[in-house]
Amino acid sequence: TLFVTLPPLEGGHYIRGTKIVLHVLKTDETAAWSGILNEELELLRGPDSRLANRDIAVLYDAGYDHWESTRDAINSVSMRWSTAEQEINVHSTGDCVSAEWPAVISILRFKTPRIPVTLADGSEKEMRSDVIDHLYLAISRARVHSTVILFNYTPNTCKYTVGLLNELRLRQDVCKIIDH
Repeated sequence: TLFVTLPPLEGGHYIRGTKIVLHVLKTDETAAWSGILNEELELLRGPDSRLANRDIAVLYDAGYDHWESTRDAINSVSMRWSTAEQEINVHSTGDCVSAEWPAVISILRFKTPRIPVTLADGSEKEMRSDVIDHLYLAISRARVHSTVILFNYTPNTCKYTVGLLNELRLRQDVCKIIDH
């Protein structure tokens, strides 16, 4: 069993607000995650909302081979709420490391970890997926509302990601995981 130590929710540079909602999708289909994105934006921009478009960011990291199609799909969904005066912020996760918004929706494409690496002493080390790094970047951009949509997830391909998701499932005070 792999144990994961989660950061505290108070103090420091960690999210202080509502708990994170993490959607986990095994599919790579754009329609599946764009439907969730649409529902989240409806929640954030609905009639009772006090949020302006400038208060919301949609961040994405889909890897080099899916970057453009992911961005285009996000733009097509977010255009419904954007106006000429004010658009919803859409950025690559890596391009906004120090930025913060009251509400962030992150779209992350799971990438299978690389093959094991042979070290100088002849031993092998398992490479891990970069999901944990990108989850931290995405979640720490949100000040109050944070939703993450992890798509193309392949279970049991990275023990570190599996360990994190298992720990988050146990910590319902920190995160609500919705499997699709």
